[in-house]
Amino acid sequence: MMRMFVLMLTLASLPARTEAAESTNRLLFPVAGFSIKPLEVPLGKVSQQALFMALPVNDGFAANVNVQVQPYTGTLDEYIALSEGQFKAAGWKVVQRTKQGKSAVVFEYVGDLQNRAMHWYARAEQTTGRVYLVTATATATQWETEAVSLKACVDSFRRENVEQGGPAKGN
Repeated sequence: MMRMFVLMLTLASLPARTEAAESTNRLLFPVAGFSIKPLEVPLGKVSQQALFMALPVNDGFAANVNVQVQPYTGTLDEYIALSEGQFKAAGWKVVQRTKQGKSAVVFEYVGDLQNRAMHWYARAEQTTGRVYLVTATATATQWETEAVSLKACVDSFRRENVEQGGPAKGN
């Protein structure tokens, strides 16, 4: 009889334990009222878009923020030069560039994309063998009203030390 009671108690506690363990690997959106497990793949030798978040469509475009993980072994200064070369080739103008310590840079740039005036705000953070690129994108008119929230989202990015389970050093 006692064994049956212990077995029933153990089985009753399993869903709670599973839910608690699972809760550490969820994206939580309290304002929207939901959480979801991330769709992740092991980091490899190709760029991957790890996250894409969009505001409601306004005038045919959804202002958004995305996170890309890019394999990269060069220096931060080389990454900056590469990025600025790509901006110039696309005909875009860098409004501001701010280097943040030895491992990060923030770009704000404008230009036309598919016959539409656009505004971008991006933070690139380098770590061993890769760059995390977090970019906010909006039309020039959307930027006037959405800049504060888009920039705050990009600036909130933090790398996590997966092995240690906490914030990465320097964050």
